[in-house]
Amino acid sequence: MYKMKNSLRMSVRFTGIIVALIAMFSMTAMAQQGQKGGGRGGATPEERANRQTEMMKDKLSLTAAQEPKVSAINLKYAKKMEDVRAIADTAARRKTALKLNDQKNGELKVVLTADQYKSYLKQVEEMKAHRHEMQR
Repeated sequence: MYKMKNSLRMSVRFTGIIVALIAMFSMTAMAQQGQKGGGRGGATPEERANRQTEMMKDKLSLTAAQEPKVSAINLKYAKKMEDVRAIADTAARRKTALKLNDQKNGELKVVLTADQYKSYLKQVEEMKAHRHEMQR
Protein backbone atom coordinates (compact mmCIF):
# COMPACT_ATOMS: atom_id res chain seq x y z
CA MET A 1 0.00 0.00 0.00
CA TYR A 2 2.82 2.39 0.93
CA LYS A 3 4.61 1.68 -2.34
CA MET A 4 1.42 2.42 -4.27
CA LYS A 5 0.98 5.77 -2.51
CA ASN A 6 4.63 6.62 -3.15
CA SER A 7 4.26 5.63 -6.78
CA LEU A 8 1.14 7.76 -7.13
CA ARG A 9 2.87 10.75 -5.55
CA MET A 10 5.82 10.32 -7.86
CA SER A 11 3.53 10.01 -10.86
CA VAL A 12 1.67 13.20 -9.93
CA ARG A 13 4.94 15.04 -9.31
CA PHE A 14 6.40 13.79 -12.59
CA THR A 15 3.29 14.85 -14.49
CA GLY A 16 3.61 18.35 -13.07
CA ILE A 17 7.24 18.47 -14.10
CA ILE A 18 6.43 17.38 -17.63
CA VAL A 19 3.75 20.04 -17.95
CA ALA A 20 6.22 22.64 -16.72
CA LEU A 21 8.75 21.44 -19.27
CA ILE A 22 6.20 21.59 -22.05
CA ALA A 23 5.30 25.12 -21.04
CA MET A 24 8.97 26.03 -20.92
CA PHE A 25 9.66 24.58 -24.35
CA SER A 26 6.56 26.23 -25.77
CA MET A 27 7.52 29.63 -24.39
CA THR A 28 11.12 29.20 -25.51
CA ALA A 29 9.96 28.14 -28.95
CA MET A 30 7.68 31.14 -29.30
CA ALA A 31 10.36 33.53 -28.04
CA GLN A 32 13.02 32.16 -30.35
CA GLN A 33 10.64 32.09 -33.27
CA GLY A 34 9.81 35.74 -32.68
CA GLN A 35 13.48 36.73 -32.38
CA LYS A 36 14.94 34.69 -35.19
CA GLY A 37 11.98 33.92 -37.39
CA GLY A 38 12.33 30.19 -36.77
CA GLY A 39 15.40 28.33 -35.57
CA ARG A 40 15.17 25.78 -32.81
CA GLY A 41 11.79 27.09 -31.67
CA GLY A 42 10.37 26.35 -35.10
CA ALA A 43 11.58 22.77 -34.95
CA THR A 44 9.37 20.10 -36.43
CA PRO A 45 8.03 17.29 -34.24
CA GLU A 46 10.63 15.04 -35.89
CA GLU A 47 13.46 17.39 -34.93
CA ARG A 48 12.22 17.72 -31.35
CA ALA A 49 11.83 13.93 -31.05
CA ASN A 50 15.32 13.35 -32.45
CA ARG A 51 16.86 15.85 -30.01
CA GLN A 52 15.05 14.26 -27.10
CA THR A 53 16.04 10.75 -28.18
CA GLU A 54 19.70 11.78 -28.55
CA MET A 55 19.65 13.31 -25.07
CA MET A 56 18.07 10.19 -23.62
CA LYS A 57 20.50 7.95 -25.51
CA ASP A 58 23.40 9.89 -24.06
CA LYS A 59 22.12 10.40 -20.50
CA LEU A 60 20.39 7.05 -20.01
CA SER A 61 22.77 4.82 -22.00
CA LEU A 62 19.98 3.38 -24.10
CA THR A 63 20.69 -0.01 -25.61
CA ALA A 64 20.51 -0.63 -29.34
CA ALA A 65 17.17 -2.36 -28.76
CA GLN A 66 15.76 0.51 -26.67
CA GLU A 67 16.77 3.36 -28.96
CA PRO A 68 14.26 2.78 -31.80
CA LYS A 69 11.47 2.18 -29.28
CA VAL A 70 12.24 5.37 -27.37
CA SER A 71 12.57 7.26 -30.64
CA ALA A 72 9.15 6.05 -31.80
CA ILE A 73 7.57 7.05 -28.48
CA ASN A 74 9.19 10.49 -28.59
CA LEU A 75 8.04 11.06 -32.17
CA LYS A 76 4.50 9.86 -31.47
CA TYR A 77 4.09 12.30 -28.60
CA ALA A 78 5.95 15.18 -30.28
CA LYS A 79 3.38 14.96 -33.06
CA LYS A 80 0.50 14.83 -30.59
CA MET A 81 1.92 17.82 -28.70
CA GLU A 82 1.87 19.81 -31.91
CA ASP A 83 -1.93 19.73 -31.74
CA VAL A 84 -1.89 20.58 -28.03
CA ARG A 85 0.11 23.75 -28.71
CA ALA A 86 -2.75 25.00 -30.86
CA ILE A 87 -5.32 24.81 -28.04
CA ALA A 88 -6.19 28.39 -27.07
CA ASP A 89 -7.72 27.61 -23.67
CA THR A 90 -4.86 27.35 -21.18
CA ALA A 91 -6.68 25.00 -18.82
CA ALA A 92 -7.67 22.66 -21.64
CA ARG A 93 -4.16 22.77 -23.09
CA ARG A 94 -2.65 21.93 -19.69
CA LYS A 95 -5.12 19.09 -19.07
CA THR A 96 -4.47 17.60 -22.50
CA ALA A 97 -0.70 17.92 -22.10
CA LEU A 98 -0.82 16.21 -18.70
CA LYS A 99 -2.83 13.34 -20.14
CA LEU A 100 -0.41 12.90 -23.05
CA ASN A 101 2.59 13.02 -20.76
CA ASP A 102 1.09 10.38 -18.49
CA GLN A 103 0.58 8.15 -21.51
CA LYS A 104 4.09 8.80 -22.80
CA ASN A 105 5.65 8.11 -19.41
CA GLY A 106 3.74 4.86 -19.17
CA GLU A 107 5.17 3.79 -22.51
CA LEU A 108 8.70 4.89 -21.58
CA LYS A 109 8.48 3.05 -18.27
CA VAL A 110 7.87 -0.20 -20.15
CA VAL A 111 10.88 0.32 -22.43
CA LEU A 112 13.38 1.67 -19.89
CA THR A 113 14.88 -0.28 -17.03
CA ALA A 114 13.90 0.75 -13.51
CA ASP A 115 17.25 2.50 -13.05
CA GLN A 116 16.98 4.29 -16.39
CA TYR A 117 13.47 5.46 -15.61
CA LYS A 118 14.57 6.68 -12.20
CA SER A 119 17.44 8.56 -13.84
CA TYR A 120 15.05 10.00 -16.42
CA LEU A 121 12.81 11.32 -13.66
CA LYS A 122 15.81 12.81 -11.88
CA GLN A 123 16.94 14.58 -15.05
CA VAL A 124 13.48 16.00 -15.61
CA GLU A 125 13.58 17.32 -12.03
CA GLU A 126 16.98 18.90 -12.64
CA MET A 127 15.75 20.54 -15.84
CA LYS A 128 12.82 21.99 -13.95
CA ALA A 129 15.11 23.37 -11.24
CA HIS A 130 17.40 24.87 -13.87
CA ARG A 131 14.44 26.50 -15.59
CA HIS A 132 13.33 28.09 -12.33
CA GLU A 133 16.87 29.42 -11.76
CA MET A 134 16.94 30.93 -15.23
CA GLN A 135 13.65 32.74 -14.62
CA ARG A 136 14.98 34.50 -11.52
